[in-house]
Order: sequence, then structure tokens, then C-alpha cells
Amino acid sequence: MSNMNIKVKKVLKLACLEAGKIILKNYGKKKNVKSKGNNDWVTNQDIIIEKKIIQIIKRTFPDSSFIGEETGFSNASSNITWVIDPIDGTNNYIHDYPFFCTSIGVLINNKIQYGAIYDSLRDEFFYASKKRGSYLNGKRIYVSNIKNLSDSLLCTGFITSKKSYAKNNISNFRKLVFKARSIRRDGSAALDLAYVACGRLDGFWELGLNSWDTSAGVLLVEEAGGKVINSVGRRFDILKNKSLISGNKHIVKKLLSEIKADEI
Repeated sequence: MSNMNIKVKKVLKLACLEAGKIILKNYGKKKNVKSKGNNDWVTNQDIIIEKKIIQIIKRTFPDSSFIGEETGFSNASSNITWVIDPIDGTNNYIHDYPFFCTSIGVLINNKIQYGAIYDSLRDEFFYASKKRGSYLNGKRIYVSNIKNLSDSLLCTGFITSKKSYAKNNISNFRKLVFKARSIRRDGSAALDLAYVACGRLDGFWELGLNSWDTSAGVLLVEEAGGKVINSVGRRFDILKNKSLISGNKHIVKKLLSEIKADEI
């Protein structure tokens, strides 16, 4: 492993673990919640964690750029950009529903090269490096080999803060709900992608996502032998695309024929 790979992984793990400490400290307690828009919420912990992650990264990579869900975009002289979702699944966290995570993707020259997703409740650290595989707590992981929708466990999401995406996806859900073995709606796209990467889910799709939702998870799925495409069947671009279909190659192909989206 190169020196760069070692440094990035070390920073990602430290940032995720520190985020997890803040999350766990406040889990089960009343949160200070503010509205960011229509059915879009943020807690004090989201903001504190994102600032903490940036602080940790800057110790080793001081000239980095950042794309953060809470702090927005900051551009610097370096070719490395860190894409941060401090708590993916904030609504779940607010209600102490145990499905949320911290997600950090690393772009070099606008191409995703590293990604980490940390589920602090289960102490599960998902990590991927371009052309070096995906791992869960240090063990190599792979997507499932399920071939038929009738045998598959699928997952989706409905962005209720963006009603047009949610309405469009309801028809997709209706088409697929009786074709799959079962469908989940867990409320954390990043963690859903991590579950696809380790074979717990056979496929995941969602409309209306942002780069901080997808950056780390997309790399995890691809490096685990899976496929991630946009709604017209092209390779998913985390900086441009909003609608995503993921899974093993068999399930992705079948989902593509069913799923419709107005925007890619």
C-alpha cells in the first residue's frame, strides 16, 4: 500500500471514529433540531461532526477542498476533495431509529478514489479504495450473486423534502414491490449502499440524491464487484447525477428495465 493510501485510510478511520463518539454520546437523548427547508432537518450534532471531520482532515491534508452537506463547498489549491455527510439518516437519528452513518468520499481530480462509511451503533467500518477492493472491519466484502428479482431483497428511498422525486419513485415502488422477495426503505442511502456492497441487500435505487449521500457508497459497491448506474443506464457520476441504481450486474439490469425517473 502506498504512503498516500495509508495516510488517507488513517485519516478516514480517525474522522469516522471521532464522528461516532459524538453520535453515540447523544444517541437516546433529546436533540436540538432545526429546519433547513421543507421536511429537511439538521441537528447540532450534524454541524459539530462536520466541522470536526474537516478539522481532522486538515491536520494531514491542509490544502484540501470540501463538499459538505452542512458547510457547503469550499475550494482550495489541492486536487483532493473530501465529500462529507456527517450523519446520513438524520431523521432516523432524531428519532433514535438505529439506522444512520457517517459517510466520507475522497475525490482526486474529481474522480472518486477512496470512501468510508461508519455505522457507530454497530461499530462497522466500511472502506474502499479504487482498484483495491471493499472491506468491512478489515475483511474483504462482495455484492450478492442473486440473479432473479423474485429472490432479491431490495431497498429504496423517498426524498420527502423533494416531493417530485418521491412521487415519481412511488410508481417504481409499486411496480417492484410484488416482483421482489421484499423491499426496504431504511432512510440512509449511504448505509444502504454499504449493505449492497456486503451482500445484505441485492439492489438499491433512489431518486434525488446528492454527492454526499453517494460518494463513498458508490465506490464501495463498485469495488465489491457491483455496478452503479444512473436512471438511463450510464455509469453514475456522483457530481452530476441524482438518480441511482445499484446492485450486482444481474439485479441492476433488471431494475433498469423497471425504474423510471424524470432526471438522471
